[in-house]
Amino acid sequence: MKSQPEAQLTRHKKVRLLYVFGEQFTGYSGGAAWEDTKVGMKHLTSFERVAIVTDVDWIENMIKAFGFAVPGEVRVFDDDELEAARQWISEPPSQGHLSFELNEERGVLILQPKGELEAADFERVGAELDPYLEKAGGLSGLMIVAEHFPGWDDFSALSAHMRFVKEHQARIRRIALVTNDRLVSAIPRFASRFIAAEARAFPMSGHDEALLWVSED
Repeated sequence: MKSQPEAQLTRHKKVRLLYVFGEQFTGYSGGAAWEDTKVGMKHLTSFERVAIVTDVDWIENMIKAFGFAVPGEVRVFDDDELEAARQWISEPPSQGHLSFELNEERGVLILQPKGELEAADFERVGAELDPYLEKAGGLSGLMIVAEHFPGWDDFSALSAHMRFVKEHQARIRRIALVTNDRLVSAIPRFASRFIAAEARAFPMSGHDEALLWVSED
């Protein structure tokens, strides 16, 4: 028989979890830990947001160390921040800071960060990109337009970014970085050691040239 949380996870594609460890909590029994682990692994990608409310040091440290492994957003709140946790878990989904356009005719994905990147940004891009990749097999090119790289909102956003790159880089032929940031412009010099795609940097004034390059057969 399914537990109530697992029944909700089965019924809904995305859920949010508010996990409150009260003062009475002293630890898990072996069986309880195993059941929690089974449910978590089975529905890992279903968690949109997870709020952990606790003053237990080892739980806080564990979440900080391994929270990046959860695809959604994870935040830890102290016991006296329960109301703040409720508000955060109930907020409407963020519209994100990553603008994107999938040009199916050219086979090119254009990404344009507008602010610190969030984990949900990469979920939104993947939701549109993955069906296209299933149909087309790959992208001719990826174009990233950012005068300066804005960074990540939190560690879960960095983790989501790394997962996105790992899952998609083998299906992209060329990557153009359109930027005036010297550090970002240097990425293609060593990117070939880690990714299969050919990468080049272009100045912001070279937007059209970059689009032509990533679109070439």
